[in-house]
Amino acid sequence: MQQRHRAARRRTASIVVLAAFAALVGTTISVVPAPERAAAATREVESPDFASEVYGDPWDYSNTADQNTDAVGTSASVSGGNLRVALRSGDSVSLVDTVSGSLPYGRDGASLPIDASRYKRLSFKMNQPFDRQIGAVWWWTCREKTSECGGGITFPVTPGTKVYDLSLSSASTLQSGRPWSGKIVALRLDPVVLPAGKSGTALIDWTRLRGAGGSHAAYPPGTYGDAVVARRPRPVVDSPNTRQGVDLATRQRGKPWVFTSAGNASGIGVKYATVLGYGADGMTARNSGQYPGDSQLSLPVSRFKADSYHHLSVEYTYDGPFSLAGTPGGGKMARLIWWDPSSTIPQIGNDMLTWSGGNARRIEIDLSAQNDLDEDALNPKLGWKGRTISQLRFDPNEDPGALTWHLKALHLRTDPSANGATLVKFHDAAWVSGAKATVSVARSGSGTWHAVAKNVAVKKGTNSVRWALGSLPEAKYRVRVSITHPGVSTASAKSSAVIAMRR
Repeated sequence: MQQRHRAARRRTASIVVLAAFAALVGTTISVVPAPERAAAATREVESPDFASEVYGDPWDYSNTADQNTDAVGTSASVSGGNLRVALRSGDSVSLVDTVSGSLPYGRDGASLPIDASRYKRLSFKMNQPFDRQIGAVWWWTCREKTSECGGGITFPVTPGTKVYDLSLSSASTLQSGRPWSGKIVALRLDPVVLPAGKSGTALIDWTRLRGAGGSHAAYPPGTYGDAVVARRPRPVVDSPNTRQGVDLATRQRGKPWVFTSAGNASGIGVKYATVLGYGADGMTARNSGQYPGDSQLSLPVSRFKADSYHHLSVEYTYDGPFSLAGTPGGGKMARLIWWDPSSTIPQIGNDMLTWSGGNARRIEIDLSAQNDLDEDALNPKLGWKGRTISQLRFDPNEDPGALTWHLKALHLRTDPSANGATLVKFHDAAWVSGAKATVSVARSGSGTWHAVAKNVAVKKGTNSVRWALGSLPEAKYRVRVSITHPGVSTASAKSSAVIAMRR
């Protein structure tokens, strides 16, 4: 079935900073000088930081996950501990982004929104060459990113290396002036707002979306003269996780859909694409045939319960840049399509955006946790949750050009499970000597936590705690790990999956 391309509906309208914003707004910013040596040794605890607490990974530009450069308005790169952004008319950096009409996954702001009550300031260290210009910060409370749900501020920029510390709670002056409050699903920084014809480069060393703190609250952990900013814990629960459940293909046919060899692709139907080979990148194919924008893989399955196999995982890349245009080179979105035996109508899953190059991430989506159907899906709209699946199809992209793509693996998994006992594994991404942990569990859907291990000495790297079900009932449980550093408040993180515990 040819899928109708809807890229125009997906694209958000570009936003132009009006000439009226050229007046410098000094009330929204303090330019923080590099700290001098303090008169006496001081110790502070870092202020709460969104990326550190929510992603377990601060925006220090030490890895490509710190910034999706497909979501930057000009050419950009992450290297050498810096985000390098080309400054020209239209430059922008989407720190937190979302696209309406797509299934959120990973760091999408719809699934991991910003709590505006906890994080009220944006600080960043930037080197840029311009004077008598402004920058801007934009935010939205809706996925459509319309002016009606948007707000923002402007700030003056100073040439050279400076630390900018912006109060997001100041009067919102952009778009409809929506204040910084509630849940923010998209946040954008325009480093320098430039007219056409001007160009330059900005180097951003780090960015923090932060809460309150001491005199060095704008800064990441470190030593500044005689002042020390101590790290907050950054717990990460490694197990249980969504990749530990039973795999559908392995259960039904004895081997997973890991397409590094032709044998693992046996029985799969390929339409509107030409398979070029198999290898370390998986199945390599090129869009072709009558409808190259509708490449299809029919996955042979026996009937299965969707509520059991609901964790979708896809490893997929392609050659060339990201685009959602409806022309060759665009259509960089995948989708899952399925059939319930009660109807002959295919159930069309919503768009899964696929990013390019180093921005490509494993797609991991809980199909039972949200409305998974495309807005234009045909009636009856049966969805995934509560259904029996009799047929399954994966469409890698909707690029009408001769796109070459690589599908390494596709999995549908159950929740992980254990009989009687399991190992909870975790690490502290900001480890310090003397850290202690508490491991707790809560039944799925409950907010009541039971501590199963206390005062656990946390070592650097992977830590393991055995949890036996004991007197707790058989059920699905979420795991939480709370870590405390000496003299620093506790931070907690939850497992990415529930685990079904049986006797």
